[in-house]
Amino acid sequence: MAAIAQSGMSAATLKLNASASNLANADDTSAVGDTGYQPLGVVNSALPTGGVLAQAVTLKPGTLVIYDPTSAVANARGYAQAPEIDPISEISNTLAAGRAFAFSVKVLKTADDEEKTLLDMKT
Repeated sequence: MAAIAQSGMSAATLKLNASASNLANADDTSAVGDTGYQPLGVVNSALPTGGVLAQAVTLKPGTLVIYDPTSAVANARGYAQAPEIDPISEISNTLAAGRAFAFSVKVLKTADDEEKTLLDMKT
């Protein structure tokens, strides 16, 4: 049970890091056609032994063309490229990751308490 909880904590941490990176780079701009910042997401898949495997992935479409003639990277017509990031969605992801981490910590504590009880029974 502890390994399952630890995998959940790792998945939640990865999701939190991805959302933090997206929020930190939400206002980045790049020249039209350049790669620029690509928003991140997290894909979770169940492990056959229990727990979860989390992987960071680049979200598609990751960018959009914006009109920002004040940007240092804007072309002659004033267009630049920016990552397509929804701050409200990222805040929701951050809150969900925090809750998932807290639940995984509770599972880990429960597993620890059960192990202590089992050891107390043996002595």
